[in-house]
Amino acid sequence: MYTRIAVVHYYSRPTWSVERLLETARKRGHDAVYYRVQGLDASIGGRGLTVSYMGSMVCIDAIVVRSLGSTPSVEQLLKRIGVLEALRSRGSIVINKPLSMLLARDKWFSLLRLYLAGIPVPETLVTENPHTAMRALVEYGRAVFKPIIGSLGLGSVLVDNPDTAYQLSRSLHAFKQPTYIQRYIEKPGYDIRVFVVGDHVVAAMKRVIESGWKTNIAQGARGVALRESDDPEAYELALKTARVLDLDYTGVDIIVDREGNHYVVEANASPLWRGLMQATGVDAAEHIIEYLETMYRR
Repeated sequence: MYTRIAVVHYYSRPTWSVERLLETARKRGHDAVYYRVQGLDASIGGRGLTVSYMGSMVCIDAIVVRSLGSTPSVEQLLKRIGVLEALRSRGSIVINKPLSMLLARDKWFSLLRLYLAGIPVPETLVTENPHTAMRALVEYGRAVFKPIIGSLGLGSVLVDNPDTAYQLSRSLHAFKQPTYIQRYIEKPGYDIRVFVVGDHVVAAMKRVIESGWKTNIAQGARGVALRESDDPEAYELALKTARVLDLDYTGVDIIVDREGNHYVVEANASPLWRGLMQATGVDAAEHIIEYLETMYRR
């Protein structure tokens, strides 16, 4: 089965994960190309609905979206979502689906969906009021302030002082940013990343830390393979999370407290997997391309 597959990111050159996807697709007999998301345009006119890339018409069977951009404006983000939706409307398979990516990108909105579906999540507050943030810190004792849109643990701050909470929230407000706060959960030296593709967990790992509190691989954590028999609840929660958020592939982050309770912290719609591959030997690119093939055959 020959298909034309595009991998979409915003960098001028393909990243490691993009290269893995392109290489895997080509090895499986597909024509694979790289598109920068900002170079895609859509139009409605005399020729109907058309999509172009850098001025040339796009004819693509399937697309893997790796990034919509790190800091686009709201208007840029909506344009990129709209163009990808146009490709879907023309019959291209797009994973993750653009609207699902938009939902997952918003930490609060996606967490709300998970909570309403009965999935355990940490105590969380979203506010634009510094006084509310300060009162929440008093209640929580310790809390993690996070960007409502972000990844890799960048910008997350552990706070245990009400005055600091107030000042941090006030600073965010000055830049027209909301305050997103989660009660800090004491971890047993690790958290869990579960990688889901379709209806299957393809790999999972503990992200172990020797010191500090951030467990992101990008922040220095060490990956250790986690089998389903080691923690079936983590596998089950990850699959439920992917279904609730309607994600074709995702990296689900789960915290286990010292009593063994599990909490889904967030789901990443464009997860990295180099650390996971090193820990488990599983290359998620192979599973993503295989999933694309299955979707295209349908």
